[in-house]
Amino acid sequence: MSIACPSLGAIQRNCVRCINTSPVVLLSLIFAWCYWAFHFRLCWRLLQDGRMAQGILYILFFQPQFFMCIWSFWKVTRTSPGTTREALQRRNEEETDEEAFLQDREDVQLLNGHRTEDTTLEGSRSNSTDNSANGNGNVAVLNVDGAESRTSLALRPSTSESRNNAYPLITVKRCGARRYCQKCRLEKYDRTHHCRTCKACILKMDHHCPWVNNCVGYFNYKYFYLFILYASLVCIYTFSTTLPPTIDMLNAPLSIFGLDFNWPVLVFVSAIFGMFLVPFTLFHTRQIFKNRTTIEFYEKANFRMGRSRRGRPDIMRSKYFNPWDMGSRENFEQVMGKNPSRWFLPVGLPRGTGYHFPINDYAYSTLSSEADDGHL
Repeated sequence: MSIACPSLGAIQRNCVRCINTSPVVLLSLIFAWCYWAFHFRLCWRLLQDGRMAQGILYILFFQPQFFMCIWSFWKVTRTSPGTTREALQRRNEEETDEEAFLQDREDVQLLNGHRTEDTTLEGSRSNSTDNSANGNGNVAVLNVDGAESRTSLALRPSTSESRNNAYPLITVKRCGARRYCQKCRLEKYDRTHHCRTCKACILKMDHHCPWVNNCVGYFNYKYFYLFILYASLVCIYTFSTTLPPTIDMLNAPLSIFGLDFNWPVLVFVSAIFGMFLVPFTLFHTRQIFKNRTTIEFYEKANFRMGRSRRGRPDIMRSKYFNPWDMGSRENFEQVMGKNPSRWFLPVGLPRGTGYHFPINDYAYSTLSSEADDGHL
């Protein structure tokens, strides 16, 4: 009987998987210990000393913050940030559904013995037919879903052959060519970057977070923000409630012999994590209101401006130009959702598609609105 030995590659992959998972396990253990120490060492001691109201209030106010923190942590670790392959699959499914819907409408009209003129569907189809006859296979779209004033200079395809190149990119290479991922062998959408750890192109990639063992991107950025927000609140609350009784205990005579060392450890851990989390949360709060990712904050992007000059595109390279800034309210809703009652709950999906974003009026008038002419 032969025993199959694991290959060197399998051993290496398992070791890398264990290393990537270790920060998540460590953070989970810290959360579990924090919950136990706060309730069964601090609050229980307060209840035994006769400070019933203080102990009960500590417990009641701690529960919702800790629950929301753990819920957000679970969601950000288990939710895919969105990849280019997933976006392509979704677009193909949507196009298939749209074609089936149009075919069903035609069949119903033929069965009824006449064709009804629908101003939305038939009008768009007749316009696309006219444009195709004139040699123009794309129709410029300036309004999407009625709420987004500008789209990413998007051109809706009028024929099935042009759907692969339906959305000209704003961010391009320095030479003006389309951004393309050699590893994924797929074209990069706007605000998309390749993650070496996840080995995929992430939609609206912000960064790769080892503490959640996942990329922070389009579909889980809201969960990540809520996680660091509630984690910051837990740190502030734990520090502010644990420090006073710890000081009182240390100031009492011979109290060092009766001090529960879980108390000063709680103070130390909550202070250390809070020192990092609070500024980090403020930074991402500003990023949300500016509609800018961490990569866009630190790195320059190449934008194609105006029309091509003598066959060469005019490229602007800047990290200060932000075409995605649509105003604080709309920027916030793009991440947190339209419904205010669900803004601070780790549920729901962000607005939009993940591969196609609205741009402001200044960017619309500055950047190139030409169709694909070989440089994009």
